Amino acid sequence: MDFFGIGAPELVLILLVFFIFLGPSKLPEIAGMMGKAMRKIKQASAEMNKNLQEMSDEIKETTKETQSTVSGDSGLVRELQDVSKELGDAAKDIKDSTRLPSGITKDLREVSKEITSAAKEPNVAEPKQGEVPKNPSQEGRS
Repeated sequence: MDFFGIGAPELVLILLVFFIFLGPSKLPEIAGMMGKAMRKIKQASAEMNKNLQEMSDEIKETTKETQSTVSGDSGLVRELQDVSKELGDAAKDIKDSTRLPSGITKDLREVSKEITSAAKEPNVAEPKQGEVPKNPSQEGRS
């Protein structure tokens, strides 16, 4: 039996010293006080172990919550990256759809040139104010 690093022979020696100095009448009273003190020490030790166990459980629970939060945040980051990619693809699609194909652009330029040249060519003379316009097909008949 090892009690606070004190073996059985040392404990017998201590009890013998107590018996010599205190006498046989005080020895039962002191033994009772030592028993009570030992019980209180054991209770305090048990309570401390219980508190330490509760703290350990709380730390483990907090660690699990933190890990789930962190993993949830990484999921959120991935989700935001996916949304960002989708928005980029949508912007590219919009840009592509608003760009005119080169063939249409070429055709529009040709039509624009034709309209400009037609506007510069003199057509039938415009009638003066109050004058009836002449029909070019009837000019030779008069």
